[in-house]
Amino acid sequence: MASPTLISDTEAWKNLKAHVEEIKKTHLRDLMSDAERCKSMMVESDGVLLDHSRQRATPETMDKLFKLAEAAHLKEKINRMYSGEHINSTENRPVLHVALRASRDAVIQSDGKNVVPEVWKVLDKIQEFSERVRNGSWVGATGKALKDVVAVGIGGSFLGPLFVHTALQTDPEAIESARGRQLRL
Repeated sequence: MASPTLISDTEAWKNLKAHVEEIKKTHLRDLMSDAERCKSMMVESDGVLLDHSRQRATPETMDKLFKLAEAAHLKEKINRMYSGEHINSTENRPVLHVALRASRDAVIQSDGKNVVPEVWKVLDKIQEFSERVRNGSWVGATGKALKDVVAVGIGGSFLGPLFVHTALQTDPEAIESARGRQLRL
């Protein structure tokens, strides 16, 4: 159940907000000239480097952000998401984003059922459809291969396709597959 306290009413939020007002007065160039700060603002995990040094932030900023995450009970909320609890309170259902990224053999329980196999059925259908569009075997009402895609989204739902489209613009295989096609968002 969601806490009745708004995160913006917590001390952690107020402390971070005051800190932001102070750090706004500091130029990023000055922060970047501090080699020790830059080194402390980089974290590597599993071959992925997170470099926060190019942000107007300090180790104190990061500490305040972590305190805000604690005040928001972020770890508990993440655990509840991974366990399939109904944390989407407006629709009274689980938030299963993690199942979309799970390996085929993963087990993610929701309402007593492993949802991963069903997710993979849908992902396999998406892959099959995508391959048929790319190789021209999926045709439109005219009998011609599809070359234009219109993605209609509500709110921010178009951002995922837009990000993927943008990311793939530099991939040679994706460029070749998309030759002669357009995506409209």
